[in-house]
Amino acid sequence: MKRIAMILALAALLGGCAVDPKLTEQSVLYVDVHVKRNNPSVYVQPLNAPTRPFKAVVLPFAVQQDVYNARHLSKQLTEVFANTWMQDQVFPTIFFEPTAEGLTNEQAILVARDRGADCVVTGKLAYILAGGTRSDSAVSLSFEIFDVNSGQRIWAMSQAGRMDPDRSADMIFFRRESRMPQDPLWSIMTALGHDTGGPIKKWNSGMQFQSSGASSVQVPAPKDHAPPPPPKKPLQSSNLES
Repeated sequence: MKRIAMILALAALLGGCAVDPKLTEQSVLYVDVHVKRNNPSVYVQPLNAPTRPFKAVVLPFAVQQDVYNARHLSKQLTEVFANTWMQDQVFPTIFFEPTAEGLTNEQAILVARDRGADCVVTGKLAYILAGGTRSDSAVSLSFEIFDVNSGQRIWAMSQAGRMDPDRSADMIFFRRESRMPQDPLWSIMTALGHDTGGPIKKWNSGMQFQSSGASSVQVPAPKDHAPPPPPKKPLQSSNLES
């Protein structure tokens, strides 16, 4: 039984790894680096589910750092985030508006209303560290969702994630090395999109969601505006470090 248990444990360890066997030198075990993050922090949440699923417009998240490529990072990272929500079907219709930058909350609501949406998502990228495949990468974001009919904030969340290649070590029979993805920022934003979209999808699907410590607001019944535009195609590629 002990031998079987050891074999199963080794198989589980190698499940997310790649091994480069060597005959004359130490073999290398490559371990994929995962996104490290905590659960999303929820500050404002709806008290009730909508009478029908909301449609949403996502605007570029404002970069808070003083970096020369802030606009590029804002659009690219927000589009990755929005496409993750689109693939997870957080909202039945999600439209990313890349040119609507630096708007006030009132202006953002008007843009979403003109698009025929029920809510608008605005956000901030407080911290971005692009370390590529050889160093640490990190993203810290926060966002708010406004109901376009009442103008009130119905969701407010924040989350941060990071990836660091710190899992290299020499073993007796092999050397373990961490393997970073080609685009760590893409991986981080995708993970944050999955995490934050989960509770919003439950709420938008009619399920009750309540996070302790968050303020709760009443959501009015949605109204139909202009017909929404066709959904935007997901990103075909992402080169966030260019």
